[in-house]
Amino acid sequence: MRRGFWLLLFWMVTGTVLILQTAQAEAIHYYCTTVQGVPLKVISVDMNSPQVKVTGMLNQFGAGHTEPFQQMVRRASPTVAITGTFHCNRTFRPIGDIVIGGRLTHFGGLGTALCVSEDNHVKFIRPKPYRRQDWSRFDYVLSAGPRLVQNNVAYVEPAREGFRDRHMLNPNPRIAIGTTRDNRLMIVLTRKPIYLSRLAGAMKALGIENAINLDGGSSIGVYYKGKILVNPQRQLTNILVIYQDRNRYETVKDRLLPVYMRSVKR
Repeated sequence: MRRGFWLLLFWMVTGTVLILQTAQAEAIHYYCTTVQGVPLKVISVDMNSPQVKVTGMLNQFGAGHTEPFQQMVRRASPTVAITGTFHCNRTFRPIGDIVIGGRLTHFGGLGTALCVSEDNHVKFIRPKPYRRQDWSRFDYVLSAGPRLVQNNVAYVEPAREGFRDRHMLNPNPRIAIGTTRDNRLMIVLTRKPIYLSRLAGAMKALGIENAINLDGGSSIGVYYKGKILVNPQRQLTNILVIYQDRNRYETVKDRLLPVYMRSVKR
């Protein structure tokens, strides 16, 4: 009788662990699809999972410097890593604000910001150009753009956000990020050169209600669960990283900051 009790307890505990591990693994998944004639690679992240952590990373020497994508990924050890916001090709300074771990690590002043709170609530905010914004409510902020979808409406007006680079506005391979009604964070990539408006339409068709464009073209980098899916053709200043296990994030979070900012209390 006692032996049967302990055996039952063992299987109950084992089953619970397996269920939790399966749920954690399913919080982030990758698939390919074609929407409105655009071939897409999609990474879907369930922001309702308390184990998921979305944050950013600057290169080891900060604004004004770059670093190989693979080197940044090795240091961060994430589940997913992708290209972040644009940077100036002359100064290597990101164009938008970047907040990591609740700290403003760079002021850029342009674009629309992806804002993630400590409890995984996501908002998109467009501050006035070159005005300081209070980001204290958020753990992670990445200002990029332009906006692609706003409140379930395809919305592309680059000039209003300060984007005038003709090369960026011409057809290019694209990467973007957005959210669905059920609080999924969606990373969408196409290697096909397309206009921003076409990408916006495809994302809306995927059920994405709010979205912004990220640094595309030769800057596109995508890492997923141990594999580099797309390697950038140049070095980057910043990336977005995602962990399916917050405990893993806690062990590496100091490495996400430039050397001069590490182990400094905010």
